Amino acid sequence: MGSKMRVLALNASAVPVEDLTKKGADKVKVRYLIDERHGSNRFALRQYTVEKGGHTPLDQHEYEHQVYVLRGRGLLRETERSPVLRQLREGDVVFVPSNALHQFINQNEEPFVFLCVKGNPKLYTAMAGSEMQTSGSQDSTGNFC
Repeated sequence: MGSKMRVLALNASAVPVEDLTKKGADKVKVRYLIDERHGSNRFALRQYTVEKGGHTPLDQHEYEHQVYVLRGRGLLRETERSPVLRQLREGDVVFVPSNALHQFINQNEEPFVFLCVKGNPKLYTAMAGSEMQTSGSQDSTGNFC
C-alpha cells in the first residue's frame, strides 16, 4: 500500500504572495497554495486577495471551481451585459460551473479574501475527448488558474 507521494502540510503564510498577472485582473494578489508543483494533478487551491477597487478578470472556461469567502465583502458578476452583481461576505460559498461567466469585484475599503479550488483543465479535456478544447488560461507559474 506504499505511495511515492507524500502528504503536504504547510502554513499559507509560508507561500509567497504574488500579483495576479492574468489579463483583466486589477489589484489582485494570489497565493498558489497547492497545485501541480506539489503533486496535485486534479485540483488547485489558491488564496486570492482583491484590494479596494480591484477585480479578477471577467472569465469563462471549461473547468469548474468553488470559492469560500474568508474575509471582507465583495461582488460576484455573472453576466457580461446588464451585469448581475451578487453580494458576497465572509462565510459565503460559490460554485462556478463549467463555462459560466464570472468576476469577483471589491468596492469596499477592506480587502476581499477568498479561497478557490479549481479543477485542472486537463481533466475536462480527458473526460470529453476531442469534443472539448480547454480555453482556460495559465498563471505566471505556467499552472492553471
